[in-house]
Amino acid sequence: MPKRVENIIKAALGVFEKTTGIETIRQVEHLNDAIYPDGLVQIAHQNRQWHFVVEAKTRVTRAIAGMEKLDPIHHGEKTLLITEYVTPPIAEMLKDLDIFFIDTVGNAYINEPPLYVFIKGNKPQVPLKRETQKRLFKPSGLRVVFALLNNPDMINNPYRDIAKTAGVALGTIGWLIRDLKEMGFCIEIGKRNRKLVNLNKLFRRWVEAYPEQLRPKHIKERFETVKHNWWKKVNIKEYGAYWGGEVATAQLTGYLKPAKFTIYANQPFGKLVLKNRLHKAENGNVEILTPFWNFKHELEDLDIVPPILVYADLMATGDQRNIEAAGMIYEKYIDRFIGED
Repeated sequence: MPKRVENIIKAALGVFEKTTGIETIRQVEHLNDAIYPDGLVQIAHQNRQWHFVVEAKTRVTRAIAGMEKLDPIHHGEKTLLITEYVTPPIAEMLKDLDIFFIDTVGNAYINEPPLYVFIKGNKPQVPLKRETQKRLFKPSGLRVVFALLNNPDMINNPYRDIAKTAGVALGTIGWLIRDLKEMGFCIEIGKRNRKLVNLNKLFRRWVEAYPEQLRPKHIKERFETVKHNWWKKVNIKEYGAYWGGEVATAQLTGYLKPAKFTIYANQPFGKLVLKNRLHKAENGNVEILTPFWNFKHELEDLDIVPPILVYADLMATGDQRNIEAAGMIYEKYIDRFIGED
């Protein structure tokens, strides 16, 4: 376990005890590291005891919270998310999703009657140092990881082919593959063969990093429409574009009634805007982005982006129904080649 993560766990438990007067005991020995990598915590209150699986994160975003809500790893056991600092909006989101958490500045949410704790608004006394992002999870690396997650066998292709498919410079591929090896996502088989491993963990890391590191760079414009069913009459292929997010999910599952409209378009989108009477708006509900992949995928003929991207766009919203819908997308399109890794 990284030293920073260990320090976060110890600090958060100490602050929680000091703030609430509730005793905590952490167990790390004699546990299956694959199931309990960060240990267990026992909390005692009013002659009652509860055990929680610890899930430690240096920080928590909407995407991380969404995946935590759907996480099957702990097989129904209650999880306690421990992190450095939870902002008030994320604290409210975690509470709404019923995800228990504590942080190092005294914010917390636990709801196990008769034990109920909800504290938000405490802020760090000194600015927190942001964790240095690995090259693998910066924009160029994320483009390559996305291409590999959608085409795992491509790891054995010539570097030039990988670079073309991911849309990155040829010189980046060598060090990205080295990063994959060093981080335990790629192994050598014989002299000339490589294999991607721990795909589910790599997928989760990509979904965590995508909203902050890659997605903002591809946003072209935002527009507003008051006609929530306008998309049903649009032949998006006519504009050289694909649906993502909520519209893609509505088409694939029938579960959502889209409120936000995500479009990935290669071509100029002026005709799309004019024909559908979209109005430019800084925080509009129609978002147009540029694609960042150069490969065929199973949803292409449906005019929908790759399923991993549908999932990531849903998770980035923090909306509970979108999170539930993302779970459906995962089960139907992603789990069969990532979940069983």
